[in-house]
Formats: sequence, structure tokens, C-alpha cells
Amino acid sequence: MKILHYALGFPPERTGGLVKYSLDLMNEQINQGHEVVMVFPGRVNFLKREPYFKFGKRQNIPYAELVNSLPLPLIGNIKNPQDFMKHTDSKVFINLLESEKPDVIHIHTLMGLYGEFLEEAKKHNIKIVFTTHDYFGISPHPKMYLDGHDFVEDKKYDIWNNIRSYGSRTIKLRINQLSIYPALRTLIKKLKKSSALVDDLPVQTCWSTEVDSGFQELKKYYLSMLKCVNIVHFNSSVSKKVYEQFLPNMTWKTVTLSISSNNIERSGEVLLLNKKINSIAYIGPYTEEKGFFKFLEFVKVFELENPNMSFFVMGDNSSVDIGKVTDLGRYDQVSFKKYMNKIDLVILPSQWHETFGLIAIEALSTGTKVAVASKMGASDIVPNWLQFDDMRNINSECIENKETLINILSPEEHFEKVSKLYVSLSS
Repeated sequence: MKILHYALGFPPERTGGLVKYSLDLMNEQINQGHEVVMVFPGRVNFLKREPYFKFGKRQNIPYAELVNSLPLPLIGNIKNPQDFMKHTDSKVFINLLESEKPDVIHIHTLMGLYGEFLEEAKKHNIKIVFTTHDYFGISPHPKMYLDGHDFVEDKKYDIWNNIRSYGSRTIKLRINQLSIYPALRTLIKKLKKSSALVDDLPVQTCWSTEVDSGFQELKKYYLSMLKCVNIVHFNSSVSKKVYEQFLPNMTWKTVTLSISSNNIERSGEVLLLNKKINSIAYIGPYTEEKGFFKFLEFVKVFELENPNMSFFVMGDNSSVDIGKVTDLGRYDQVSFKKYMNKIDLVILPSQWHETFGLIAIEALSTGTKVAVASKMGASDIVPNWLQFDDMRNINSECIENKETLINILSPEEHFEKVSKLYVSLSS
């Protein structure tokens, strides 16, 4: 089978769970004997205005780099919506599709993608799969979350009418697509080590109901792209609920399938033991939407009643200097396993409707108990007693006295199920 993926690209230019998952999937499909090509939004060539493809091979994956893609809102939000829905000559995409002749196209994001690409794929009768890694497309912000406000739960205010003031100029976003950006980003991080402070949290309580016509047009643009999709792979029941809440009239086929990771320690049935909890950790970026500051608030209260408890945070370069919290910083796979040996409970208090949360299964696969916010997609794979709506209701004694088996899908099993999705499109 010939599979054409559209994803964000390769490290170090692109990072995050979407990038890792898509590359793992492509490599597994190559190992299974499929032909794979990755299309990704690449560099900007200021000497040419129109988009074109540059071909090559990287990390064992043949690619078609879309030079002069639409802008990528990776380092900020959209300010000028008209820049994100510009039309282009379909010929560049017709040539790609007719030369590559894919049996299926798997879309991992709409960022940087021209609507003409999907329109031509549909005209060529090529089936399209879309995986819901985030909410970009039904929201101008991937997390549908601004300044402590979850727009998924908001029936009154539309995030499309409230994003403009948070936007970055398009030229600033374009810098992210320059070939020198990875080196520039590394240099900036070395020169400036940030500090995660609770006092840095923004406060926004006044939202607008006034229609922003520019962003409403962008909303329609992405909807027209999503209408070209044949089947949606929801990576959790949470993402399925959110997409169907905002797109109730879509007629596409759907499947809900939890994702997996090549970083998991063990798959299949993993035993979470009845074990005393002496240490609790937060894992992830030190950001508000991930619930980092909620975790620090939890620690301040919890340590008063549990003075012998140890607390850890890990997953970010930002420095933390708060009481008994030990900052382990960024980690790799080797150090992750080492840290898990000293942690009895991981708490993931995501404040947005996180579509999944790979770190949950990576921690669970080591036999460590993981408590997750009920609005996280990872709640699909943990029992009710490891879910919470409010961290203040977490009962550590209840958690430590329970024992259970968690079923974790291996990456090979997961990727095989994804391949079966492609086959189902022809039936």
C-alpha cells in the first residue's frame, strides 16, 4: 500500500507528541512493507512566492517538503486570519498526487496545509484519514484554551471571536520556518533560562460575543478542508466528544482508538501494585494549560498533612524553586526510567480537554500509578479511582490501597489497527 502522510516534520525543527507519533507510525509502516511518503510544511523561500515541493529522504522516511506552505502558528496564535487561507495554483498538488499515486492520505494536522491539496485528493478519489491530535481546525488554538479559560466548556463565547488579541504577527510565525530557526532557538534557550512562577499567570475574565468576521471566514475554510476527510481517527473518547460537539452535522466515518508510543516500557497487562505512596510527581511542560500551577497549589496544601512526602516535577527546562518540590528538569528515555523508580504516583492535572496524553501510558507502562484529570483522553485507559475532576479530591490512601491491571496497547498492535483503517476505506 502507498501511504502519504501529512505531518509537521522532523526533529529538531519540529517537536512534540504529534511529531513523534507520526514518525513512529511511518517507520512501522515502512517495516511492514508499505510505501510511505511524508509531506510536511517546510521552509520559506522569500525569492519565490508560490509553494513547491522539495524531495529527499530523512530518518529512513522519503519526504516531500512543502516549501512556502501557509504559516504555522507553532510559537504563537493567529493574528491575521487572511494569511492562513490564501489560495494557490492546484497544479503543484496535482503533480504530486499523480506522480506519487498514494492509495490513502493520512492527515495529522491542518497547519500549513492549503485547501487545494485536499480538494485535489478528493477529485482523484484518494481516501483521506484524519487523526485528532489536537483541536486545530475546529479552533484557531490547538488546545481551545486561552488564559485559564476552556472554551470547550463555554456555551456563550466563541474562541474564534476572542483569539485576535492573543495573536502574533505572521512574520514572527514565519521565523519558525526558517532553516536557521532550530539553531536560533537553542541559542536563545542557552542565553535565557526561564523561571516558572505562579505570579506570571495571566488573568482574563472579560470575553467578547462580538463576531470577528475574519476569523469566522477562517473557521469556514478549515471546515471545508475537514469535509474532504473520509474517516476520522479519534485518539480518545474525549476528542470524539469535543469534535462532535463542535461539528454535529459531519457525516464522516469514525473510529476511536487510543494511541501508543515506542517509549513504553511494557505493553499488554501491566500490574499496578498495592503500594505505599511516598512520592508524587508532575510530568510535562511547566505551563498553565497542563495544570502545572494547579499541581504546585496541590503540593502546598498536601504537604502540610503529609510532611514526609516527596514531590517532583519534570519535563521542562524552566527552573522551579518552591518548597519541597524537586525539579528534575528535561529528561530522556534513560533518565525517565531512572526517575520512575523513585516515584509512586504521577498526577496529570491537564486543564484543557487534552486529546490523549502519551506520558500517561509511558508512566503506566513502568508500573507506576498515574492519576489523570477526567477531561484528559488518557482517562480511557485508567479506572475511575485514578481519575479526578478536582485535585483536592485525590485520596492518596485510597489509591495506594488498590491494585489493578492496566491494559496497554503495544505500538505494533496500535499501528496494525491503523493500517486496518486504511483497508476499511475501500469496503
